[in-house]
Amino acid sequence: MRRQAWRLCAWSQRLAVAALATLLLFASANQAWAAGIQTTREYAACMRLARISPQEGFETALGWADAGGGGAAKHCAAVALFSMGQFREAAARFEALAATLADKPEVRASLLAQAGQAWHQAGEIDGAFAAYSAAVVLSPGDPQLRVDRAMVSAERGQYWMAIDDLNVSLDADRNMVEALVLRASAFRFLDSLDLALQDVARALELSPRYPEALLERGNILRLQGEIAGARRDWLTLVRLYEGTPAADAAQRNIETLDVKAE
Repeated sequence: MRRQAWRLCAWSQRLAVAALATLLLFASANQAWAAGIQTTREYAACMRLARISPQEGFETALGWADAGGGGAAKHCAAVALFSMGQFREAAARFEALAATLADKPEVRASLLAQAGQAWHQAGEIDGAFAAYSAAVVLSPGDPQLRVDRAMVSAERGQYWMAIDDLNVSLDADRNMVEALVLRASAFRFLDSLDLALQDVARALELSPRYPEALLERGNILRLQGEIAGARRDWLTLVRLYEGTPAADAAQRNIETLDVKAE
């Protein structure tokens, strides 16, 4: 239950939509990789299909690969598989493509990070950790990579390891709200509630309506016995973000409070 609570707090807004957005940002940021294979135009068109019509995008990528599309076509095929929810196959393809790019460490790190996302989506936590760790070796200062690996570490019950990664992220950007909330959650699981409250207070100072921060502060306040404050944060979250995973978690917490009060 404790690991699942972390997932609800920390990972709810980094599921399919957020992960796919990262993949597509990678694609646009590395157009030079596709240049030399007739232009980036085919790449952009294939990636668009991978997003809005993934089955068609996958078939387009396969045809383009047969015509000499190379790494760009293979990447598009992997993204299409990710979009279709075929996460294990997508992860394997991202990793296979990364293995061919030893001379391009930044692109390789991005591909391994995408593999980590896909393994995580597939529920393969050990595979996700291995992929993220390989990416961190190539790009140790990347704060988002550290955040992603921290989530996986926490799900493995390795909260101090998660905190170590989040410290690196916050050294790079002290105002990284996501990292602050995740570190607060890790400290909560370690029963360091004062440190947890400091981090979540800083997160809410930077972003007063950040949903995971409201959820997390409510969790901390409940453990400190401040039930009214916890309820207030969760009610605010439900009012502002009804229907989101974070708000659903808050609603369940409120219902639990109500049952105990009866």
